[in-house]
Amino acid sequence: MKQLVGFLSAVLLAMVLSCGQRKKDAAYYEQMVDSIKKAEQLKTMKQQAGVFDDPVEAFFDTLSRRMLPIRDAGRNVQQLGHLTKVPYAVLSSLGYPMDSRVRALMLPKRYGYSVVLLEERQDEGHTLVSLCTLDKTFKPVDQLCIYEEKDDDRDEDFGKSYTEYYITSDYEITLIYFFQSHDSEQQPQYDSSQRFIINKDGRFEETIIEL
Repeated sequence: MKQLVGFLSAVLLAMVLSCGQRKKDAAYYEQMVDSIKKAEQLKTMKQQAGVFDDPVEAFFDTLSRRMLPIRDAGRNVQQLGHLTKVPYAVLSSLGYPMDSRVRALMLPKRYGYSVVLLEERQDEGHTLVSLCTLDKTFKPVDQLCIYEEKDDDRDEDFGKSYTEYYITSDYEITLIYFFQSHDSEQQPQYDSSQRFIINKDGRFEETIIEL
């Protein structure tokens, strides 16, 4: 805030000098800078008191937070921490239909972007777990599904495919894909794996897995 006020003061002073205004005009501009400073102070005080003008900002500010790293919890994401139901006003801002059943948990920021873990429960009984990056106004930047379990019919077998996920303290996100046969006596079959990072634009970027 001090940098903002200092910058505005310099700009306004330059305007006064370049236009050759009288001293009373300089006082006017000083009052403008003072008003901006008071508005920033009021915003900070309201946030510290838990008072927000924007319900979306208020929701994300009050979410429970989970530190990294994270080991796979499958569909049992409640093991990671307390997830909060996403209200209607926030669902639309995240791009979900209004009847979606979504819960959220805040993770540490990366490159200034907020990162939130989202659990969506679908009508078919399936659960999707995603990571979503948000800009400073809490608008979605990018989203990555890190867990999904679904029916999988193959030529030689049928069963379910699912994902295991691991997130390091540096936001290396490793996804490992498995197939589980309908025959519960068989061990899960490894299919493939991917690794992602969050780049400086707040987007999930696939990277090479070093062996």
